[in-house]
Amino acid sequence: MMKPMDIYIANVPFDEGISSKLRPALVIKIEQEQVMVFKVTSQYQKKSAQIKKLYYPIKEWQQAGLKKQSYIDTHKLYRLTRTWVFSRQPIGKLTDTDRLGLFNFIQQLKRD
Repeated sequence: MMKPMDIYIANVPFDEGISSKLRPALVIKIEQEQVMVFKVTSQYQKKSAQIKKLYYPIKEWQQAGLKKQSYIDTHKLYRLTRTWVFSRQPIGKLTDTDRLGLFNFIQQLKRD
């Protein structure tokens, strides 16, 4: 049973909308036919300072089932068809530390 804060490998579209990529995705909200996710990325160093401000660094990434230091890209929520996400088992979930950290990070972004 899928729950918010689970991490799945999902087919997430690129922002340009032309194609997509299989990548880790953090489930935020589950609806009837769709799932709202943030994409998870390990690409950080070469990003601009403006983009880096929107990336939450996952502190306990190994416990979350990820293979390397990863970041939650909070700039956009993606609405995916449930079957795109549910066709696989979750690879992990955010720890309580990172759930609280992500919540506080997003609240701070809203204030800035």
